[in-house]
Amino acid sequence: MGAITPIASGLTTLVGALGTANQLAGTIQTLSGNSPQRQEQDLALKQLQERQTLSAAQLAQDNALERERIALQGAQDEDDRRAALRRAVARQRASFGASGISQDSGGSSQAVLLGLFDETETDLAQREQLDTLRNRALDLDSAQNKSLNLLQATQLKQRQDLNRLF
Repeated sequence: MGAITPIASGLTTLVGALGTANQLAGTIQTLSGNSPQRQEQDLALKQLQERQTLSAAQLAQDNALERERIALQGAQDEDDRRAALRRAVARQRASFGASGISQDSGGSSQAVLLGLFDETETDLAQREQLDTLRNRALDLDSAQNKSLNLLQATQLKQRQDLNRLF
């Protein structure tokens, strides 16, 4: 029994030294940035950045499709406007002809026809302004998304930095 006490005492010293070595290794890992908590935080930041990149790409595709839709709608509206103008001019000329008003002499018949053209030009300008506004809204949405992504990444990084300090 007397021989066991020095062995037990040596084992206790050895276990204490191993515990100290483990604490030292943990401290070295923490200081070198290889701690499991640090790796978990880095993974969370990387996943956030990947989600944000994917979201930004999706938004860019959606915006491109929306811009294309706006352009196609604008072209269709322009075709419709021109067709309506042709019909209105034809209708007005037929009305002038039925009333016996000469279209070659100018005067009031020409003023009425020019008024139709001016009216459609105003409609065209309003449609173009609306298209410009829609495109600016898409640009603003994209800029806000980028700002939000930057804010989220910065907040996560700051939270991680605070967690590392405490």
